[in-house]
Amino acid sequence: MLTEKLRVELQKPFGELCSNANCAEKLRVYSKIVTVGDITTYNVVLAGIVPDVSIIDGITMRERVPNDICSTISTDPRVIYKVNNPAGSISLQLCNAIRSSMERIARSELVRIVVNGEEDLAVIPAVVEAPLGAAVVYGQPNKGMVIIAITQERKKKAKQLMHEILKIIPKDSQERS
Repeated sequence: MLTEKLRVELQKPFGELCSNANCAEKLRVYSKIVTVGDITTYNVVLAGIVPDVSIIDGITMRERVPNDICSTISTDPRVIYKVNNPAGSISLQLCNAIRSSMERIARSELVRIVVNGEEDLAVIPAVVEAPLGAAVVYGQPNKGMVIIAITQERKKKAKQLMHEILKIIPKDSQERS
């Protein structure tokens, strides 16, 4: 489980918080776009933007995502990775899928990572692995979306957060993931 200090830090936006409509316009300048979360992916797609990588789990606010949203974000042709990632953790499977997806988008392939478990913390390895000049986008519940412009500074901060998270996850669960 995450420490209280880390939980509080992770609740703060890691990038620019904006309304869904405002975010869509801002996203158009980025070379590559990674979305984390079903509703975030849906909002980006509705705005006419095709994310290069989408990381989804079929759950939003602890409820199943409605079928119409699932079909909108899950039917386009993409390379698909299916991974396990327990809640409150970052599994090796998830990290490997994110790393592989970044290699694929460099070759202009589109990728969907379908998480069995929870995708919330996928933002962190996505920032670590995304190319400079890309954006990672995730939802901030009841507030909008957060755009993380990928810079060396943001990558460094994400690596520090990953180190903190992986330090508190039991080693045997990291190896099984």
